[in-house]
Order: sequence, then C-alpha cells, then structure tokens
Amino acid sequence: MEFQLQIPTQIIVGKDCIGKNAALFPSFGKRAVIVKSGSAGKNGALADVVKMLERQGISYHVCDNVPPNPSPEDVAALLGYAPGFDFVVAVGGGSAMDAAKGVAVLAVNDIGAMELYNKNYEVKPLPIIAVPTTCGTGSEVTNISVLEVGDTKKSFLSPDLHPAIAFLDARYLETLPSQVAVDTALDALSHCVEGYLIHDSWATELFAERAFANFALYKAALNKRSFTKDELELMLFTATLGGIVINMAGTSAVHTLGYPLTVQKNVPHGRACALTLGEYVAFSYDAKREKIDRMCTLLKVNGVEGFKDMIGGLLPGKPEISKEELEQYTDISAQAAIRKKNAKPITKSDILNIYFASLLG
Repeated sequence: MEFQLQIPTQIIVGKDCIGKNAALFPSFGKRAVIVKSGSAGKNGALADVVKMLERQGISYHVCDNVPPNPSPEDVAALLGYAPGFDFVVAVGGGSAMDAAKGVAVLAVNDIGAMELYNKNYEVKPLPIIAVPTTCGTGSEVTNISVLEVGDTKKSFLSPDLHPAIAFLDARYLETLPSQVAVDTALDALSHCVEGYLIHDSWATELFAERAFANFALYKAALNKRSFTKDELELMLFTATLGGIVINMAGTSAVHTLGYPLTVQKNVPHGRACALTLGEYVAFSYDAKREKIDRMCTLLKVNGVEGFKDMIGGLLPGKPEISKEELEQYTDISAQAAIRKKNAKPITKSDILNIYFASLLG
C-alpha cells in the first residue's frame, strides 16, 4: 500500500472560534481582502470576520458577492490584479472558497484569468483563511479550485492553495435554507464515496468511514429538512472530512458527470453529483464489493439498492432532461471522466448508461 497524506490546514472548530482565535490573524499581515458569498452577511460570518479584523487593527477590502459557479473571468472581476493585500479571507460555500483561491493567485500575479490553469505561478499565492458556511464543499482543506469554463467546470490546483486556517463554526449554518443544507450534505457524501472507492489506503478509509457513520446519524434530519445545532455541527465536520478525503484521493467520474448538469441545467453542484452517485456505485460494485458493502453497513442502508433509495429520497426530483441532452452531456464529460481515477475503468458507453439510468430511469 502506497499513499501520501498532507493536511497542512489548521482546523479550528467551535462556537465563536474566530473571535476566540483572533490573535492568529496578525501573523498573516495588516491588509486582508474578503471574498464572500451573498449569504455571508445574513448568517453572521462576515460580521464576525470584520469585527475580528478591526479589533486586530487589520485593514480590509470586501469584494462584491461571488456569483454561484463562478468563472475565471468572474474571479478576475472580483479583484483583478490589484496589489497591496497580504492575505485572503474566504467566507461562504464552495463558490466563495473556489473564487478566493483564484483571487489569491491573481492578486499577486500579473496574468490573465485563464492562466490560472497554468498552475506554475511566478509569485506564491496569498495565504487563505477559510470560513465555510455550508456543509458540503470541503474546500476549506483542499488545494483545488473548480470554476465554470464553457459547457462544464475545470479545476486548477497548487500546494500553496491549501488554506492556512479553516474556522468551523456551525452557527453559520443555522440560516442555511433546508434544501441547500441537503444538497451540500450530499456533496460531502459524494466526496467520501468517490474517494473511498478510488483510493485504497487506511487514511481514506479512516476519514470516509467516519463520515459514513456520521451521515447515518443525521440522515433522518436531512429527510425532515430540520436540524438541531448538534446535527449542523456534525454535518459541517463531515464536510471537512470529505474535503480531506478528496485532497488525498481526488474525485471520480461522478463529479465530471455532474458539471454539465450544473452549467446547463442550473442543478446545484451537490445535487448534480448525487443524481448519478447511486448508479455509479452500482456500476462499481463488482470491482469494489467489499468496500461498498462496508459503506452501506455504516450508512445503515440495505445494500446498493438501499443506497440508491436513500439518495433518491433526499433529492427534490430530477431535472427535465431529454435523451439528446444526455448524449450531449456525455460528449462534454466523457474525455475528462475517463481520465479520472475510477473504481474500475469506465467507457463513454458506460457514462451514457449511467446518465440514462440516473435521469431517465
């Protein structure tokens, strides 16, 4: 068995963890740029960050709201190439954190937006502090940014894009719309399932299996769309576990298949992944029987069919979609999906079958 485990992000968990650890911020400099989602002003996260920065005598600039599923051009528009900042604070869900990673690069490198994908930056990106306000992305502990490019999404990564600190305060999830909580929880589950099936190591098993057991504890709450504070905290923690898993393992074809659904049909990212996750697990069963059986036991579902039923029960329905559109999405995603590490080799025909079974079945 061979693998690498690198978790450079300092993870700080708990109520008012930003305020209680404000003394950490001056070590990153005296000028911060804040990249935020639209909800950051409603859930208290932005106010906590601003209060802390002011208390520490750190000047700051607040960028405009990050749009959902930002493109490289959207990221450039947030800040462009303006110099003078020492670090970035990302406050929000996956879109805000993905954009913040782009801002960290563009703020100190005189390059065009699409040159983010060159990955070799002359100047080291600014340090990033992440404050997640959803329970899915895991981007607070990864070195990857995923942005919308054309008909799909495309990722860039660098070891320097690992956030320096992640502050996990579940209070910021209390105003999260219930379906957004479900969608992002499904994103975290997808991260863990994909990484678990494509990467054999005790480390991925440790984090993913803990996440599966956690998911079983709050899946009834997901079905009811009603959460206690303890459940929200566990959901936030589980999302970070998922981030650690994909930081080691990457994602599989499931994520690639989800991208056209998000870009073309405006399906939220976590839901888009969940729509094909069940059929991907069924496709993978003959190659990963022991692992999938273990996963289903931890999730407290009756095998693959029980897993598919669990996912289906959490989805609000399927998008209206035609056979022709799915054939188009197969053309868009096949090349990247085949290149991904998967539980077993996957073909373009397999991808089309997974799409059909997931969305037309």
